[in-house]
Amino acid sequence: MNGRGAGGKPQRGAVLLLAMVFLLLLAIISSSVVRTSVLEFRMAGNDQFREEALQKAQAIAAALAEDPANFRLTGGVGYTRCRAGGGCESETLAVAAATEAVPAGVDVSYRIRRQAPLVVKSLPFRQAESNASSSQVFDAAIFEVGVTVDGSAVRLGSAEVLQGIAVRIASAAR
Repeated sequence: MNGRGAGGKPQRGAVLLLAMVFLLLLAIISSSVVRTSVLEFRMAGNDQFREEALQKAQAIAAALAEDPANFRLTGGVGYTRCRAGGGCESETLAVAAATEAVPAGVDVSYRIRRQAPLVVKSLPFRQAESNASSSQVFDAAIFEVGVTVDGSAVRLGSAEVLQGIAVRIASAAR
């Protein structure tokens, strides 16, 4: 081999150089595609966690709202009850462990706060016909249920749900 091509002309490596350029272009394009797909995968995972966090927060808020014992009429405006370790006036709220279960590193906090006015006076509520009378009027105490599911410590999304609750009180019970 003397470095000559089929026509007797010397080879200069143009085909090899052209193949290397195309190979470099393909490598750049493929690395860009991989980075884009990894980013899209992470974004999809964050959207999925954010949706799950919102559903978890709504489930906890619903569980708290279902228990009338969570809405005590003691305490003034701003009186707050929360879960143990929440740092509020009363740390007595709890929900079922299955309702509260989240991945490791995700923080769940919830509270119920008494809102103003303490009692909405003369607010009639409609009742079932068997319980209603023309003179029966009820008042309401207003509460705010707040639930936060925060996964930012482990690079996940977060969600917060605030729900207003009016607790019916018989006028004579005041």
